[in-house]
Amino acid sequence: MKVEIKVPQQGLTVDYITFSSWKVSPGDAVNKGDAIAQIESEKAVLEIEAPESGKIIEFVAEPGEEYQIGEVLAYLETEM
Repeated sequence: MKVEIKVPQQGLTVDYITFSSWKVSPGDAVNKGDAIAQIESEKAVLEIEAPESGKIIEFVAEPGEEYQIGEVLAYLETEM
């Protein structure tokens, strides 16, 4: 099953984040909870965790670009 990895909510006042970097590559296997990317808001630098175990199949986000909360950053393929 294809799972969307989205920008998580970062408090009540944050609407956008800056995508910093990927910690994985397409094709990498990840476990639920693994740190896969780093993002920045006005107040903090945070890691995004894999929402499920599976394989990273596609990146959407580019380092240095700004993304809205809830926007898709990547896709993960899980086993059914």
